[in-house]
Amino acid sequence: MITRIFKAIRAKLQQVKMKGKSPNELAEYYRNQFYYLGKNVELFTTHFSTEPYLISIHDNVVVAAGVKFITHDYSIANLARYSHKEFGYYDKVGSIELFDNCFIGAYSILMPNTSVGKNSVIAAGSIVTKHVPDDEVWGGYQHAL
Repeated sequence: MITRIFKAIRAKLQQVKMKGKSPNELAEYYRNQFYYLGKNVELFTTHFSTEPYLISIHDNVVVAAGVKFITHDYSIANLARYSHKEFGYYDKVGSIELFDNCFIGAYSILMPNTSVGKNSVIAAGSIVTKHVPDDEVWGGYQHAL
């Protein structure tokens, strides 16, 4: 109970600290936490996974508001519990890489083991579940494409 309270307080302090920062200042704030962060990156979101060191963002990338980076999908733990198998059997952890000049639309979700190619655009509200090639525009839920 106390741990949850401290986590909530820490999250609220983080929001207050980030309020009013420009997208470039926000990127610089997170520079040491990412695996790689290129030049001229604009971040309009603070929804990074518990493992931001698995995220690489190259040059001239724009990430819109509300985008979520999910590098560790813990929801799979329920499947392990109900199937009576070890958690590691189902564990899904992976990196996310955004290459040069790409744009990620508002409220998109980037799942583990995905990448967005050079000069590509991800439409708002999309769920990226696989690798997006260079010079393409994707939208919606990519599993169906």
